[in-house]
Amino acid sequence: AAAGIMASSSLLVRLCPAPEAGEKAILKLHSYFQSEKRSGGGECDVGVGAEPGTYWVRFRQERDKKSVESRTDHVLKIGGRCLKIVIQPGDGELSKSQFSEQASPSHSASSSSSPPLQRFEEQQAARSHGDTATEVITKKIFLTVSATLNTSMFTEQQREKITIICPNLKREGNPDIDGLEKLTGDFTDIEKAYDYFKDILAGNDPNHDFSHSESKNGLKDENGLNTEEMYEFTVPSGLYEYFIHTCKEQIKELCERFGVCIRSKDHCSGITLVWFTSAKSPASIQKANDDFIRTFQENVKDLKQETISVTNTDTLKETVMKLNARFSKLLAKEAVNELLLRGPVSEILAAKNFLREEDENSQAEKNMKISSELYEYRNGIEVDASVFKLLETILSKEIEDIKDKFNTVIEKRDSSYGQKMLIIFTPRIKTSDMSSHATESFINAFQSASAMLTEKLINLKLSEGQKRRLNMLINGKQLEDLHVKLKKEEDKLILSGLPNHLNAAEKYIVNHLIEDSTQSKSRTPLSSDLNYQEATGESEKKYNGRQKNNPSSEGQSKAKTEDDKDMCPICMETISNKEILRKCNHAFCKSCIDEAMTYRQTCPICNTVYGLMKGDQPEGTMSTRKLSSALPGYPGCGTIEITYTMHGGVQTSNHPNPGKPYYPTSRTAYLPDNKEGQEILQLLRRAFNQKLIFTVGQSRTTGAKGVITWNDIHHKTSRTGGP
Repeated sequence: AAAGIMASSSLLVRLCPAPEAGEKAILKLHSYFQSEKRSGGGECDVGVGAEPGTYWVRFRQERDKKSVESRTDHVLKIGGRCLKIVIQPGDGELSKSQFSEQASPSHSASSSSSPPLQRFEEQQAARSHGDTATEVITKKIFLTVSATLNTSMFTEQQREKITIICPNLKREGNPDIDGLEKLTGDFTDIEKAYDYFKDILAGNDPNHDFSHSESKNGLKDENGLNTEEMYEFTVPSGLYEYFIHTCKEQIKELCERFGVCIRSKDHCSGITLVWFTSAKSPASIQKANDDFIRTFQENVKDLKQETISVTNTDTLKETVMKLNARFSKLLAKEAVNELLLRGPVSEILAAKNFLREEDENSQAEKNMKISSELYEYRNGIEVDASVFKLLETILSKEIEDIKDKFNTVIEKRDSSYGQKMLIIFTPRIKTSDMSSHATESFINAFQSASAMLTEKLINLKLSEGQKRRLNMLINGKQLEDLHVKLKKEEDKLILSGLPNHLNAAEKYIVNHLIEDSTQSKSRTPLSSDLNYQEATGESEKKYNGRQKNNPSSEGQSKAKTEDDKDMCPICMETISNKEILRKCNHAFCKSCIDEAMTYRQTCPICNTVYGLMKGDQPEGTMSTRKLSSALPGYPGCGTIEITYTMHGGVQTSNHPNPGKPYYPTSRTAYLPDNKEGQEILQLLRRAFNQKLIFTVGQSRTTGAKGVITWNDIHHKTSRTGGP
């Protein structure tokens, strides 16, 4: 069976004329048939034939044999002569005879007639197939072999040369300190290193008279091999594949600098043959070879490899493309239902984090779509039309932010004969429906704004003319433009609206009612039962504009009585021990505002923040690291990666369900590593330290209750696209 297999890829060739003794015909033939460029062949073994001048050539691959047979002219140069190579018929018989020759001692007599040097070469070549098999077995037995070298016996230049002979050999240690160096590689590497150093000690010049296998590793051969074969070397295929994928620019620069082209092909299982070609001198190839080996070793020295099981094979190609585009020092490949990652440990970890985030975002988008479809207010939410009108000035900005943030459009419809207003948010892009989030944000904004509404009571003693003008005001639409609502109860006016709007409206009413009384000597007084507060700059501007158009009204606002009483907005009683907030100047009873501040450090009227805000965020840690790759839109800088690791625990009185557990979680977010990003990072640290980043409640993404969730300080959680 072995002979049959051998026969299928063997050729019998004859050299015409027959070479002379000592011309090393087997080595020359081996070099010739192994060169794809010269003969069309490939990896092979060569042995002596049964007749003088004949040789058998056994190829590892059938395609290499056929490629050689397809060429008509084969010529071998030996010692200045050109010998024609003639392919002979009967390769099957050759294989059997060769096997019997190796097995039977009867051939020893005929072999002895050959000169000793030629006979030694022929015996070495005849054993090459067996040596190859032994080498494969040895590699399986010894995955790596280490040896300690006595550096005192060799120069640094001699020790460096071993890495050219064996590119995969690792040198470790401190020879300058302890005189020792550790060499690590496979069994063949250590064996070659031993032979190399042994020849140096024996006084032989290691740059000459090496076997062909050694010449392939970069040492000069004296037997007339062309430059291409002189500088061939082998590297593990997996490492070479990684190198040419991640170091394209370095390889291109090397080839341009030395004027060479790089070539490679599969040598045998798991091994790739690499060589350079050049129209320049062999010296340029030698320099390119040395530079390539140094660069190769630097880039593959700390490589690791991991495989990840993939359940959705439909997106595997897309995932591989994303990873290879995103991580410059990583090679991602498809395997059978697996994703193979090859690169430094840091790159593999970053890629796995990216895949985890992609999976979470994908699931979040699915949950987001489901939550929007099942959302209670998916068809819109009704609000009181008159209240919406009062709040429109501050809600308009909130609505614009919500539309941009959740990529939605808003529709407003009158409902219940104008008594209600229906607010509907719909997604701009149907594939990313975040309308439920937009509606929730609107509800929060509407409720917060509604809490700021207040009333002002104005006591009236009006003339008949003023009463008529007041009725015109109530029935007209002038006050709607001031965003207040006016009701009359006996001799009182009740104004409803935001504090700054109330002040402006009161000034407008006072001014309007006394316009027809300018010819009277006496003024009808009005009194306010609520603390008079300064209007906003905008309201002041409106009011002052009207004053300029009405010269006769100067000083008429003094119609307010001097005995006005201040009323506390919290207890609605006369202010006792008045406390005025320093930022917004709103006034309260000291006891009322002190108690209010224990719940929330903000003004109850305008929400201006006082003191240090503290949240109910669970315990956890915030860590950062910097990545060299850039975020979309920020090509000139790297990326800041923030990792929040939140611990589980039991809900407290500040949480929705005290006593119930919540579970740990982690989140990753990104910022551009520029000045603005670094400033925002410091603000996020402050917010985290003040327990404001997270809370315990209902997840807006999944709808789950009693979980750790974001607390409305929004983060970029996907490096590319996404919500």
